Amino acid sequence: MKRYTELSRKYLSRRLRRTLYTLLGVALAVAFITAIMITFESIEASELQSMENSVGRYHGKVVETSESEIMDLKIHVLIEELGIQKIAGTIEFPEERASLFIEEANELTLNLRGKSVKEGRLPERPGEIALDSFSAQLLGITPETGQKVSLDIGGKKRTYEVVGIVSKARQESAMSKAFVEISPEEFSEISEESRVVKNAYFTVDAPNNGIRVAALKVASDLEIRDKTTYNGSLIYFLENLSPVNWPAVVLGLLVAVASMVSIYNTVQISVLERIREFGLLRAAGATPAQIRKVVFRESILVSLVGIPLGLATGVLLSFAIALYAGSQLTGLGGFSTMITPLSLLLGTILGFLSVVVSSLIPALRAGKVSPVEAMRQYGVEPSDFEVKGIVEGQSSSREKIPLKLAKRNMRRNLRTTIISVISMTMAATLFIAFSYFAGNFDTERIARGVVKSDFSIRVASMYDDGPDEQTIEEILSFEDVQTVAAAKFITGRLLTEYEDQDLDSRSFATFSNPEAGMRATMVDNSGMYMALLAYNDLGIELMKTKVISGSIDLRRATSERVIIIDIENSNRHGIEAGDRVLLKTYYLNESMVQVPVASEFVVAAVVQELPSVAYTVEGGILAACSDKIIESLRPENGDVHLTMMDYMDHYSYVDIYLRRGSDAEALESTIEEIADRYRNSTFISYSEYKKETEDAISTLSTLVYGLIAIVGFIGICGITNTINTTIILRRREFGILRAIGMTGKQLKAMLTYEGLIFGLISAVSSVVLGLILSYTVYSLLRSGMSHLNWSIPWMGIVLAVAGAIGAGILTTLASSRKVTSLSITESIRTVE
Repeated sequence: MKRYTELSRKYLSRRLRRTLYTLLGVALAVAFITAIMITFESIEASELQSMENSVGRYHGKVVETSESEIMDLKIHVLIEELGIQKIAGTIEFPEERASLFIEEANELTLNLRGKSVKEGRLPERPGEIALDSFSAQLLGITPETGQKVSLDIGGKKRTYEVVGIVSKARQESAMSKAFVEISPEEFSEISEESRVVKNAYFTVDAPNNGIRVAALKVASDLEIRDKTTYNGSLIYFLENLSPVNWPAVVLGLLVAVASMVSIYNTVQISVLERIREFGLLRAAGATPAQIRKVVFRESILVSLVGIPLGLATGVLLSFAIALYAGSQLTGLGGFSTMITPLSLLLGTILGFLSVVVSSLIPALRAGKVSPVEAMRQYGVEPSDFEVKGIVEGQSSSREKIPLKLAKRNMRRNLRTTIISVISMTMAATLFIAFSYFAGNFDTERIARGVVKSDFSIRVASMYDDGPDEQTIEEILSFEDVQTVAAAKFITGRLLTEYEDQDLDSRSFATFSNPEAGMRATMVDNSGMYMALLAYNDLGIELMKTKVISGSIDLRRATSERVIIIDIENSNRHGIEAGDRVLLKTYYLNESMVQVPVASEFVVAAVVQELPSVAYTVEGGILAACSDKIIESLRPENGDVHLTMMDYMDHYSYVDIYLRRGSDAEALESTIEEIADRYRNSTFISYSEYKKETEDAISTLSTLVYGLIAIVGFIGICGITNTINTTIILRRREFGILRAIGMTGKQLKAMLTYEGLIFGLISAVSSVVLGLILSYTVYSLLRSGMSHLNWSIPWMGIVLAVAGAIGAGILTTLASSRKVTSLSITESIRTVE
């Protein structure tokens, strides 16, 4: 042996079981840290991908751009990607109230708009075309490659073969815009350069919190602010994306701490059982630094095997999580695992640090061992208690001897006791905390937060046809239907103070561009953003049963300008029944300029809730009125086709309430068929959504309980190893106890008491910490999670207490079986 550090390899091979315990702790720690990092990064990436598929991944769009402006954009230092959309013409579909745009195929531009080729390819030669499902619907064909389609472009009929199917951008289809792609060669043949419309989509090279400023700077530098719009939804999402994934970091650190405790136990015990060996090495000339290196090298050798094994296991585990609960984790239809170097690096670093930190104290202790101390003690912490005195002093009540010895043993080995208790407490605390959350989610309130009726049909598209009065009558004709609350939708501004009489000319700016044939841009910051639901008579009648203040009279509601708000918006904005407010809506005049229409309303009532679940922007207000009144806001000679007032042509929210005891499942398919008649419609069933919510909570509970089980398993491995080694180191002590009169039954009882004390201390600690953690998190989340109720998780507490006590007793008994079976002579002669 040339170096003392060579002892590390020999010890690991000699104590194979202990080596496997340490290896298991390292591998599990790295595996779960890696899986947590990968899973949370995948969730974040899936949410971003869903957002980009909906609104596109561009940051800014320049409409009607010229060649010189395109060149300026290409050379601007902040521009990262630039895609040019070229439109040759438009085909109108008046009955569907939709437009079909013919554009040149450009993969980059499609990607920037959130679209991609799902099947086939983009056109490369004349006579080829690619389209999406919306285009296929307008053209009356199925979205499949190989079909023929004829288009009338500029008075000329041309026939194309479908060579590719492109994904549909939800935002474009919601605005009734469909696009078909043709090859560059075909585009140049059918288009006239003077009539080609070019739009530029760009992204900027900036951090997430600087994208908005960078995009504005590009428009300002090139003096194209009046032609530039911004992808506000995506930019807002990116701005609120935390640079640090705190849930992943917290969970990763939690696993790392649990692993450190387990690894520390193993390394600490390995040092204790070799106190005599280290003393002999010191006597032979080894320095404290050399002894520390021996201990550190053992941990490093284990990590060299455990970390790669943990990384591989973590990757496989992340795929399993995605397969089992991907959609529940994100609430999205699609979820894909994203493995990044950062995830693997963090798993490696945290795993390695767990080994190094947990080995630090035992290594320092090993280096401080003196030869004299090593010869005097046998791997246990010194104490001044005398076994014989205890036994003799309690001869009259021998049943108390095992318990008294157990207590003194726990105090004597205080450090080992604390470490073991921490290992057990962590898992039990987490179990109690999560059992609270798993058991206190009110799934009915969650479901009612999405749909208040038994069935709901929503058509949120701006220009599509939707349910009308005939549709409502059809639904009411079903025997099980009790009532139908149907609401038209309009947006605008609501003002509660209007001492400034010149409201129409303040707080907004108008930019008119009649030649562009597009809606003028207007920014109105007066009052607050308003989402107004205009209900049919049945919807008004339904709200009469939920009045908190004021009153609702159907005759007044349908003949006078009154609105109704719910208690949440009343409290948030300080608006009460009887208050007078000003509502502003908008329409387009002949010059394509948006003009506000201001109307004074009175708040007729404050109700507990509206019949429909609708949303508004942060800081906005949600209000309701009669659909008879909202028609009076429509300008007589104003074009409303390109404004939010276009929503008034159909019901956007249809909430269907069934009679008590009716069979919702039997009617569900019929109502869903009605919803499918309308493009961009959404059908929601309360019972189905509640079941999906319960399934999602069950799935997530399984995952989290699985994580807790692994943390607990790591802790139990550490406890088992600690207790097992401690008992082995105390063989001589047990032999002496039996030599002075303690029976084998009493010895086993003493060890059982030690395990019971372990369990009781862990149980009490976990109950206190679990309740504190549960209530703390509840207090932080209750404002944003109204469906979360507070109650003490008794079932979780009972299971955690039983588990902690059971683990303490069973691990002690399992570890003591071999020792208690030894004879007195064998125990006293044993030398580790």
